[in-house]
Amino acid sequence: MNPRDKKNRIRAASFDDTFAIGINSGLPDYKLAWAINKKISIDLSRHEDIFADGVTYAFYYYSQGENSCIYNLVSIKSHDQALLEFKTNIDFLMVMRIGITPERVDSIIKSLREIEGVGHAFLLDINKGKSIKQALEIIELQEIYLLDQNKKRNSLEYVRQQLILQREGRVLKTIET
Repeated sequence: MNPRDKKNRIRAASFDDTFAIGINSGLPDYKLAWAINKKISIDLSRHEDIFADGVTYAFYYYSQGENSCIYNLVSIKSHDQALLEFKTNIDFLMVMRIGITPERVDSIIKSLREIEGVGHAFLLDINKGKSIKQALEIIELQEIYLLDQNKKRNSLEYVRQQLILQREGRVLKTIET
């Protein structure tokens, strides 16, 4: 193989440390997120929705800290449209990565099944099927966007602009890029 060929290859993201749970539930996203928070002692919070083809899909995020487990809850269906098509009936996707053990994932699945309003919760094989990899990529992009927005909000320049606007009696409502 020509060494130059290695440079020009696109490599897909590795999801080796990622687990995805498909959830079938008729609960609204905020009720499901609240029940999950209570049941498994995490703190999912809603952030800017995923926007695709003119439809928004709820996006929840929780991180236990740097280099610790990250949890996402994403609605897969909205207004009778699906973000991605799966062979099984999935309403929500719960994704966990970085530092989570298979035993903890099994415990979470059992806990999810105990939530009133959850029809089924099951582990998805992230190595099979294009839809799950697409979903993971969409979620990862949304996370990157969220973290970038938080970085901007916490920047010294942003804080300085806020203080100036407050003195002038105005409030900056959006972050300008």
